[in-house]
Amino acid sequence: MSKHIFTLLLALLAFGAEAQSIKLQGRVLEQVSGKGLPYVNIGIRNKNLGTASDEQGKFILSFPQSLQHDTITFSAVGYEEVSVPVQELSQRQPLEVKLLEKVNMLQEVVVQSRNLKTRKLGVTGRLPVVWGNPEHHEGKDVYEFANFIAVKGRATELLSAHFYLTSQKLDSALFRINLYKNNNGLPGERLVEKSIVQRLTTKDGWISINLQPYGIYTGDDFFLGIEYLPGDGVDKYAISLGGKLGGSSYSRKSSLGAWEKFVGASLSGYVTVRQ
Repeated sequence: MSKHIFTLLLALLAFGAEAQSIKLQGRVLEQVSGKGLPYVNIGIRNKNLGTASDEQGKFILSFPQSLQHDTITFSAVGYEEVSVPVQELSQRQPLEVKLLEKVNMLQEVVVQSRNLKTRKLGVTGRLPVVWGNPEHHEGKDVYEFANFIAVKGRATELLSAHFYLTSQKLDSALFRINLYKNNNGLPGERLVEKSIVQRLTTKDGWISINLQPYGIYTGDDFFLGIEYLPGDGVDKYAISLGGKLGGSSYSRKSSLGAWEKFVGASLSGYVTVRQ
């Protein structure tokens, strides 16, 4: 008898938790054209709770009732960020959020007369026993790892990015490569407003992303990030990233989540540059 009562109690608790949650379902649109914006980061900043829009700009975000007075932020590469109170979003019918494209500012490129050299900056090795894996998190969401890249004040052209990927379940997966400014030792604002989204193989180990078409130059230290964009029906935890002992790595559990620094292991990721 007590077993049945305990089972019923668990069911009632689960129902109560569901009843106290908020679910927002809508679409993110480009303000001028009205087209859906894919892979927009959506969440409550630094609360490790968020999601990303799909290829048509559609999204579903569920969170506890206790966050009803918070603000949802919509952040997309190349667009002005928008933050809207939860209560306002819940009243929109249909729920649509429109983002305005940023005015592109030309990067200053310093041309030097000395002979330039090609270098690899970051972590170029890996150990078979060290892997970067996301922590368990409910719902469809991204996760991201990053490495610190020291440029040391040199005028630098980014040529390519490299990571070690593997999966026992998928032949390929969708990723976004992000470049962040250094904000007191953690990834901060985007270094450049470039949307670098590619489907990458997970069977060959080291993969390369050509950065030359994006014309990226910098003279400042930055963070190189790789963001996994899981699709519908895809196991978020099917991808592992190579690593090695020593150094530090950085990760966040969700869209717009807080960055955390992990000391003792580093992500197998580097950039090839011209300096």
